[in-house]
Amino acid sequence: MNKKFFVAAMAILVFASINALNATAQSCPISESFGVRSYVAADKSLQSKIEVTYFSTDDPNVFISEKSGFKHSASYVSLNTRQFVAQVEKLEREGLASVKKRESSTSYLGEVAEINLERNSLSANHAILKAKSARAGDVSGLERRTEVSVYQGRASDGDAYRLSLLSWMVDGKAKGAQNVDYDAIVLVKPGQTALFKVKGNGAEGGRSYIAVTVRSVGNAAQAAR
Repeated sequence: MNKKFFVAAMAILVFASINALNATAQSCPISESFGVRSYVAADKSLQSKIEVTYFSTDDPNVFISEKSGFKHSASYVSLNTRQFVAQVEKLEREGLASVKKRESSTSYLGEVAEINLERNSLSANHAILKAKSARAGDVSGLERRTEVSVYQGRASDGDAYRLSLLSWMVDGKAKGAQNVDYDAIVLVKPGQTALFKVKGNGAEGGRSYIAVTVRSVGNAAQAAR
């Protein structure tokens, strides 16, 4: 009787262990899925106008609080664009923020725009630059490489659009080695800014940000006039 009970108990224990392992494997992201995106087909009837701002700040709590101790972990928040611009300008006036670069892009829905940050990029006081695609493998002059795509998702998304962001930190000391450190798909409406905190290079530590503002989404034929 004791032997039968022991065998049954062992069988239950093995079954539970297998289920636990399966659950862990399914819940943990794998390297093949992180940084890999199946892009949707471009919708050439609609265009999105976006603006990407790269900046850093010395204030640990202004956008995404570090009170919980996640200074070096990537985080995300959605803001009204007017609110975002006002906060950044205030931080600049107080000497607490530095805008490295702003780039704007107009692309079809689903089309990928490469928004890259040169190591010697100019300050935000200079003219806004149009997004330009970097040649494949030519990353020697980049600090960060970012791909942004705006597209329509499910009907349940309502009047929001899906914003896909993939961003690589480029290591100039390692012959341009690239490491994906942010992979996200979030919902955003025109007039909103999606703010991502990413790991910075060099002495800037962890308070580097990528802000993606969706200015508008509209008919491509009308925009071309």
